[in-house]
Amino acid sequence: MKRPNWKIWLKDKKECKFWLDNYIREKILKKVSDESRLHIKRTDHNLTFANWIIEKHKDEIPEVLNDNYYDWVISIYYYAIYHAALALMSKEGFTSKNHSATLAFLIYHHYHSQKALAKEDVELIASSLDKEDIETLGISKELREKACYDIHESFEKKLAEQIREEAVDFANKIKMLLKS
Repeated sequence: MKRPNWKIWLKDKKECKFWLDNYIREKILKKVSDESRLHIKRTDHNLTFANWIIEKHKDEIPEVLNDNYYDWVISIYYYAIYHAALALMSKEGFTSKNHSATLAFLIYHHYHSQKALAKEDVELIASSLDKEDIETLGISKELREKACYDIHESFEKKLAEQIREEAVDFANKIKMLLKS
């Protein structure tokens, strides 16, 4: 079987739907009650912790540990983004056991069709959760995988701060959507 590819899903609605249906059939995506509030709580928890670690990198961590932990900061910010995405899914009655399945759901429902939402919600999402936001989730997933598994990858403060801004922006957009 071919491998899931979120970049292709952005371009090809039918391919995205194929994977979405497969994830539902395999019960990787399932119907649930709304736990969006708990996912947002976890989003904020991760943002707070990652921000704290970045602050500690200014003086304390390099001085005491003679190393940096930007790879972990990137992972924490990714999970902040991921829990924000799960919050949106949960608000719509779904949960995911898989990061690719989450992407398939968001791309199909918030980039291609948005069919299950009221017109006002569709307009809000169209203006708030656009292709760049979906790409933020996908790219941060790839970045998190590199940070966790690629021992040769060098991570700079600049890269951690970039994903910090993206994580905060993404989380704020999701919070805004959840309030409407």
